[in-house]
Amino acid sequence: MNIKLETLIDILLHISKVQENLSQVRAILKARGITHDRTKLLAIEFDAFVKARSKFKEANYGSPEYQECVNMIRPSIDHHHANNRHHTAFHKNGFSDMNLFDILEMLADWEAASRRNPDLPFADSLPKAFERYSIPLNVQRHIVATLKYLKWI
Repeated sequence: MNIKLETLIDILLHISKVQENLSQVRAILKARGITHDRTKLLAIEFDAFVKARSKFKEANYGSPEYQECVNMIRPSIDHHHANNRHHTAFHKNGFSDMNLFDILEMLADWEAASRRNPDLPFADSLPKAFERYSIPLNVQRHIVATLKYLKWI
C-alpha cells in the first residue's frame, strides 16, 4: 500500500473513533437530560416544593430569603441532593469528586433555575455559587468560558 493511502486510512479511522467517542458523550448527556431531577416528582420532594414555591420565586439565589426557603424544606432538599449526582452534596468531597458530566448537568441546572427569578441574572449568581461550592479559580474560568460558548451568559 502506498503512503498516501495509509495516511488517509489512518486519518479516517481517527475521525471515526472521535465521532464514536463523541456519540457516547452525547448519549450520556441525553440520558441525563431525560432523567434530570426525577426525584422531584416523588412525594417527599414534590410536596415540599409545592409548599415553598411562592417563596422560592421571590427569593434571589444566595439571599437570606433563599436560605430561609431551603431551611423550610430541608429534609426534601437533603433527599434531593442525596439522590442526584449533579449536586455537590451528593459527593463525599463535594465539587472535587464530580466528573465532567456531573458538572455539565449542574451548569444546565443552574441556568434553568436562574430563570425563576428575573431580579438576579444568571451571570451575577455565579460568584456566590463558586464560593459556596469551593470551585477553584482555574475551574471557574473553564466554567465561565463554557457558559459563554453556550451563550448562557
